[in-house]
Amino acid sequence: MTIDIRGDRISDAETRRRLTAGLELYRSRTRQLIAPLSYDDVHRQQIEIMSPLVWDVGHVGNFEEVWLLRELDGRAPHDLLYDQMYNPFDNPRWIRGDLPLLDRDEAVEYSDEVRGDALAILNRVELDPDDPLLRDGYVFKMVIQHEAQHHEIILQALDLREDLEPYSIASFAPSRPVDHLDDAERILIPGRPFLLGTDERTEAYDNERPQHWVEVASFEIDRFPVTNRRFSEFVDAGGYEQQDLWASEGWEWRNSAGIEVPQGWVRQVGGGWLIRRFGHVFDLDPAEPVQHVSFHEAEAFARFAGGRLPTEPEWEKAASWGPGATTPRIYPWGSAAPSSEFANVGQSHWGPAPVGSYPSGASAYGVEQLLGDVYEWTSSRFLGYPGFESFPYPEYSEEFFDDIEYRVLRGASWATSTAVSRSTFRNWDYRVRRQIFSGIRMAWDV
Repeated sequence: MTIDIRGDRISDAETRRRLTAGLELYRSRTRQLIAPLSYDDVHRQQIEIMSPLVWDVGHVGNFEEVWLLRELDGRAPHDLLYDQMYNPFDNPRWIRGDLPLLDRDEAVEYSDEVRGDALAILNRVELDPDDPLLRDGYVFKMVIQHEAQHHEIILQALDLREDLEPYSIASFAPSRPVDHLDDAERILIPGRPFLLGTDERTEAYDNERPQHWVEVASFEIDRFPVTNRRFSEFVDAGGYEQQDLWASEGWEWRNSAGIEVPQGWVRQVGGGWLIRRFGHVFDLDPAEPVQHVSFHEAEAFARFAGGRLPTEPEWEKAASWGPGATTPRIYPWGSAAPSSEFANVGQSHWGPAPVGSYPSGASAYGVEQLLGDVYEWTSSRFLGYPGFESFPYPEYSEEFFDDIEYRVLRGASWATSTAVSRSTFRNWDYRVRRQIFSGIRMAWDV
């Protein structure tokens, strides 16, 4: 008998069925993402901060081989050269295009061979409750989440390209009709101690643990993510040219990189904005959350608007707790699995949805669209929680703990898998990065 993230007790047979379905679902998604692309699209490194896509395909297979075939079944390495090529720590992104990588067909064949062996192991291995890797199928869920996160990385690389042919599987749903609302509305979150993080061990990553008490003062937070309408006021007011709005590092980056607008924005002749996404060009929807902004841009906008970026504890309190709550919610709306009723996640729509589109997904405090649409920058550095223990390997989290370069992003984007979308999930990146599907939600002191 095993336990899932919502605390439900399920049989080992049902656990195996769910794990098999998850492994097959995300592998089919990997194939679907690269299927419309040319050989050059998949193999060429378009920009140094992103791998050639074929590296991601091979890396996913190698990661699965290491953890499911070798760790669980004691298999010998398929090829030690693969371990060298697909090790992300030995091969930073900017050199991966020069490696002797498997081509698309070879990488798919390799990953399929690994997958066949992994499914055979899943069908016979004991889900030993005394083994933290096997208890509740944790290591298989880790492999599923890993592949899902690489789908988002593949999409980031594609969305950076200005020369991409219109991507054939992209689905851009029409905007949902939303009654008139105040996209700058704030919600008061009262200050008092609360439990941050989780002790859950069926799916959560090590950096989400352990759960611990923290205290925050009362604060206000945006009900919705910052919209394109609000951010365009910053652009039109010359926010990118006002040095006093920027931290010194941000101003230096803005000037050296020549940044003047969020990634993908294109000024129309005669005024107004267009947005480029995956080779398609649309009118910029003013009601959508702004997307593809760096931490520096988010921080400058917050100064312009008279607010600030929330801390990581403030964000999680607004998402997981509520008036009179004695336990946190798994998701802002409760314990029901993420779906189109609650949030824009899982690549159902290839872009953010207008604010107000998911009232059923509001937190107990009434804060909306905390999961889905865009990741949200916080002011917090990426560090381990008090009592942190690395598991099952230090390179996922601990190697990145840093008190200067990284900032934590919370929530999930439209491209984030439902397997990863939860209120305690912690994303992080360099402050200058904006290829991630990142946006802004502001906070204010009270």
